[in-house]
Amino acid sequence: MDLRHLEYFVAVVQQGSILKAARKLNLSQPSLSVAMKQLEQELQTVLFERGARHIRLTETGKRLSERAESLLAMAESVRREITDLSQGTHGVLRLGAISSSAASLLDPHLIRFSRLYPEIRYEISEGNTFEQLEQLAAGQVDIAIVRTPFPDTDVEYLRLDRDTLAVVMKTVPAALNVESISVSLLKDLPLVVYRRFEPLLRRQCEKEGFSPSLLCLNDDARTCLQWARAALGIAIVPYSLAAMFPDLIRKPIACPELNTETCLIWPKNRPLAQTAERFLHFMEQQHAPKELH
Repeated sequence: MDLRHLEYFVAVVQQGSILKAARKLNLSQPSLSVAMKQLEQELQTVLFERGARHIRLTETGKRLSERAESLLAMAESVRREITDLSQGTHGVLRLGAISSSAASLLDPHLIRFSRLYPEIRYEISEGNTFEQLEQLAAGQVDIAIVRTPFPDTDVEYLRLDRDTLAVVMKTVPAALNVESISVSLLKDLPLVVYRRFEPLLRRQCEKEGFSPSLLCLNDDARTCLQWARAALGIAIVPYSLAAMFPDLIRKPIACPELNTETCLIWPKNRPLAQTAERFLHFMEQQHAPKELH
C-alpha cells in the first residue's frame, strides 16, 4: 500500500471533499481523484460515496480511516528512528577504556553526553593501552580512551587532559615529608610502578644520577594503588587517578617531563559509526580552545 495514497486519503477525510483536500495538498483536483481511484482499485473496494460538494465514507472507508492515521504515525516514527540512527542519536557507542582513564571518561564528559543523547546505549571494553589498540584495530571498539605514551602510527587522536605523575602512599616516609617532591627524593624508595610509565621515570631518575628502586612493575594503575594501600610500597600513578583511593596520601612530582595525557583515539583509515562520530564531535567541542575576550 502506497503511503502517499494513504496521506492523500486522510487529507480527503479531514477536509470533507476532494477539492478542499487538493488545495491543501497543493495538487490538482483531477490528480487527487485519480490517486483515490487507484487506492480503491488496490484495495478492491469503494471508499467514498461522492457527492456534488462533499464525500461520505463507506463502511470500508471508515475502517481504513480508523487505521490510516495510526499507520502513518507508525511510518513517521520509523522514519525518525532510522534518521536518528543515521545521525548518531540512537544506537550503541562502543568505547574502550583503560582503568586510569575513568576520571576523564565519566567526569564530566560522558555524563554530559549521555544526558544530551539519552537513547544511545554503551558497550565499555576495559583493558590496558595495548589491549585497547588491538581492539581498535580489530574493530571491536569504535573509540578508545587511553593515556600517553602509546604508539600512534595507525590512529588519530584528540588530547583531552594533561596529568602529572604523583607519589601515592599510605604513610609519608621521612624522605617525602616535604612540600615539593623532586625526582631526586625518590632514590632508594620502594616504588610500585605502572609498567608504561617506567621508561619515563627511569629516564628522569638517571638524569639525577641514580636508578629507581622498582619494587613492583605491573600493568594496571589500580594494582599500584592497592599495593600502596597495603603499605608495601610507594605508587607512581597519574595524580587524578589517586583520588580513587581517598584514604591514601598523594603528592605530585615536581618534574614537567613526568606527565601523561588522556587521549581519545580512533582508527586512521576506517569510517566511524554515527554514534562514535557524534561522540567525537562532542568531545572536540568540549576541548576546543577558548576564545579570549
